[in-house]
Amino acid sequence: MLKNERGFSFYEAIISLNILVIFCVIIVPSITLLLQKKEQAIKMKNAEDILTDSVHSYYLNREEFNTNAIIRNGVFFTINVNQTIHAEREICVSWYGRSNESEICEDISE
Repeated sequence: MLKNERGFSFYEAIISLNILVIFCVIIVPSITLLLQKKEQAIKMKNAEDILTDSVHSYYLNREEFNTNAIIRNGVFFTINVNQTIHAEREICVSWYGRSNESEICEDISE
């Protein structure tokens, strides 16, 4: 039997655990922030796709738009046609994020 073979000493174990805790404290919030940004980017991309489809549909079919609602990936998007100050029309897509409402718009001219 070898007398010099021992496991980690108490101090080595404490230092290793402290390093692990510090690593987790730094990494977990960063990963959470990245996931939130990814979720926002996906919602924005879906809204841009819906807006593009709506504008194309308007110009191709000359449809009159009413308020429409689309659910994509569990997010509720609303399509509206708004009248601007200068008597121009715009198609807007709005959706709710975690705590606020977001909206993107595209002018439609005749």
